[in-house]
Amino acid sequence: MRLYILPMPLSRETPYWIYPYWKEVAQEVQSFFVERAARIRPFLERMGASPKACFYEYNPSLKDWDMHAYEAVFREKKEAALLSEGGLAGVGDPGSSLVRRAHAENYQVIPLAGPSSLTLALAASGLCGQKFIFWGYPPIEKRERKRFLQQIFSQAQTMTQIMMETPARSTALLKEIIEAAPHTLYLCVAHHLTSPQGFVRTQPISLWQPMTLPKAPTLFLLGK
Repeated sequence: MRLYILPMPLSRETPYWIYPYWKEVAQEVQSFFVERAARIRPFLERMGASPKACFYEYNPSLKDWDMHAYEAVFREKKEAALLSEGGLAGVGDPGSSLVRRAHAENYQVIPLAGPSSLTLALAASGLCGQKFIFWGYPPIEKRERKRFLQQIFSQAQTMTQIMMETPARSTALLKEIIEAAPHTLYLCVAHHLTSPQGFVRTQPISLWQPMTLPKAPTLFLLGK
């Protein structure tokens, strides 16, 4: 039995490329592990997925999928697919617990080629891609956030640091970084990747000015 990891387009505003085998898998698999079915089902059905396919939604309270979802798929030895709402599930998005369960159930785990905002941003940043760390989201509480950013600034002297922020807080995070980061560091802002309105910009902290970022996914990379 197989669990496929299907990368999703980062932006659906323009024509996007889907790995040819992606459609075949979407049409064959009948069980999909997703974050929110309402955001994924229409796209999958346009790609040819069966209207009768089962969608199992991630439970944020559990930080996992419900046990009944696992039982419905793994007990019956069904082939399944894992998707995020954009990019590669399990990298900056839920999925690791499901993949571990699949390995425990002796499933073959097959990741398909496709977009990952993390690797696209790193490749386009001009910062070191041999040594880097991805932190996910920074804390919200002010004191924890300040300590977190100071840690990021310190480690960025020797290793590229990558974090993301929610669309609603990205503008504020950009301002915090500009005001507090050492001017010897470079900052890359990778905003709404693959969208016509998106951009990737890298320059020294000293050259950055606060700006309002439209509400869309954004990654921040710091390094030398």
